[in-house]
Amino acid sequence: MKENEKNKKQSLGSMLLTIGPMGLWTTIFFLFPFIYILVVSFSSRNEFGNIVYDFTLKAYQTLIRPVYMTVIYRTILMAFVVTFLVILIAYPYAYIAARAGKKIQQFMLMGIIIPFWTNGLLRIYAIMNVSSANGVINSLLMHIGLITEPLQILYTPFAVYFGLIYSLLPLMVMPLYSSLQKIDSSILEAGRDLGASSFQLFTQVIFPLSLPGIMGGVVLVFVPSMFNFYVPDALGGGKMMIIGNVISNQFSISKNWPFGSALAVAIMLFSSLIILLDNKVSSVRQEEN
Repeated sequence: MKENEKNKKQSLGSMLLTIGPMGLWTTIFFLFPFIYILVVSFSSRNEFGNIVYDFTLKAYQTLIRPVYMTVIYRTILMAFVVTFLVILIAYPYAYIAARAGKKIQQFMLMGIIIPFWTNGLLRIYAIMNVSSANGVINSLLMHIGLITEPLQILYTPFAVYFGLIYSLLPLMVMPLYSSLQKIDSSILEAGRDLGASSFQLFTQVIFPLSLPGIMGGVVLVFVPSMFNFYVPDALGGGKMMIIGNVISNQFSISKNWPFGSALAVAIMLFSSLIILLDNKVSSVRQEEN
């Protein structure tokens, strides 16, 4: 009896040593900040901009104004477009990497990972230098005679979309590569032996088996694309206002923390729905298999 109690205490101690630090980290850096943001979202501010901790729905009432609903709609639409384009670019890249030899695989993966190690803001500044009026693109096009004056690439919606796609592409390639690499080549060979065309193999075998990677990549790409604010600011020149910019401005410029918190909570809830949908799809696929 005493020995069982001793084993239980040892197990509890081992659990606290392993889970305790992670739980403490999550509590301090996630749970407490989230609770604080939630509390502030139901607060108000006085004439000096200071937070007044009284329960009110004023911030959420401001949230449903047409101007902010338009910003939310534009942000969600942009996130869908960016995610779709990232899938179109990442899928063939990940498929080629998964089916290539080891040396080519390493080269292709490092080509995706190494730029991702560089600070994101530095990469965006590099895009600004390349796409500016005196940048490499305009200089090259003018040198070969395709244009007579610089193109307006920077500070356009195209530049914002390009920057987001470039920044988030690795987050789609890696889960896709992981899923595609797990596909047994013997399954594809069996399909070809049975007379399946390349299109049939892709639609009926490869694509269904890669869905977990796609869904994982969608979560990693869709959610950050909604919260990102420095890419639209830098490449869009502040002309393309999305929810990330609005939240940043509320905390840094307008000093309207309750409204900024309400926006953050609304987007977090929407992001949670995306993650729950991903988990639901994954669970259904596991049950089918």
